[in-house]
Amino acid sequence: MDLKMQKNAFLGLIAACVVVLGLGAFGLAQQYSWVEGATSITMYVPWGLYITLFLTLEAIGAGALLFAALGRKAAVAVRIKLAVVGVVCAACAGLAIMPDLGHPLTSWRLFFAPNATSPLMLDVWLLCATLVFGVLLFVGLRWNKQGLAKAGSVGSAAFSLLLVTGTAIMFCSLPGKLGWESTSEIGVAVVQTLAAGASVALLLKFKAEENSVDLPKFAIAVLLANALLVAAEGLLLAYRDDFALKALEAVMFGSYAPVFWAGAIVGIVAPVVLFAMKRNVIASWCVLAGLLLSKFAFVVRGSVYPTYGEMASNISIPLLAPAHGPQTVQSYVPTMNEFFVAAAVLGLAVLLVVIVINSKLVPSEDTGDRA
Repeated sequence: MDLKMQKNAFLGLIAACVVVLGLGAFGLAQQYSWVEGATSITMYVPWGLYITLFLTLEAIGAGALLFAALGRKAAVAVRIKLAVVGVVCAACAGLAIMPDLGHPLTSWRLFFAPNATSPLMLDVWLLCATLVFGVLLFVGLRWNKQGLAKAGSVGSAAFSLLLVTGTAIMFCSLPGKLGWESTSEIGVAVVQTLAAGASVALLLKFKAEENSVDLPKFAIAVLLANALLVAAEGLLLAYRDDFALKALEAVMFGSYAPVFWAGAIVGIVAPVVLFAMKRNVIASWCVLAGLLLSKFAFVVRGSVYPTYGEMASNISIPLLAPAHGPQTVQSYVPTMNEFFVAAAVLGLAVLLVVIVINSKLVPSEDTGDRA
């Protein structure tokens, strides 16, 4: 996939992204004006589409930076493009959670009044470090600064993995959220990041010299690892009956079952078959689409069952559904405003990537040089 575009296509894409950004601005205005029903977020469903998008863009950004950092046998131009995608997606991941934090002016507290004991604080600093080293990697590669490129490579590789691991740990450590208590999700987050990075690399025509990793085979391997981790956790349902697994059961067989199984088919089964058939472009897009679906299923998994405190206190929860099936809380369905905002974040990511890659900051052709 060559992101270098003709002028008319370039201007058309910019116009489309501007329209999407306008819709996102409208959705944010509705939310910040406290319009009733602007979002489906409640005290029982605190996280939804925004956090889903954060996790998705984080995985794509971290994966792209990881391959940009480690792909030393690949063409420099491709590594630069990977670094651009990585930095932009990581930055937009941070932007995606801003609406979830409340008014954007309050986000300064994360930097100037941090709570060192909060896992969220750790995630913020890991994201910032990933961005800094990603920019260093881009600058070092673009202007042939070997020392800077090496420092950026080491830092990007390390902090990309630490970022997704730290985020997964943050979810697992949140008190009372039963659906996120499974530590297998840490492994799932890592292999999904590797799959996303390999997919972005293949879309950008990443080609390494001989004796280096075969990306389609690598992608198949990490996708199978993802399937194994998910299946292993699902099989626990046959032997255990605790609250954490009930949340997984609710996602697998309750109202969210179509999302869960669509994510598994689109994001794992189909790409494995397509990679084996050497249909790498279609397979890569399937991986990214499946990633979004699986992250949504994971996010809502933390809200489909009451917390320990709510059960212990016998609190009456107005969102409780009739007592049938594995799910105990009604489904979360994002509002149109939430879709507008999420689409705007994605549109901004696409817009920035295309503008940078079509500028003089990225070489127009691969000269054959190797990093």
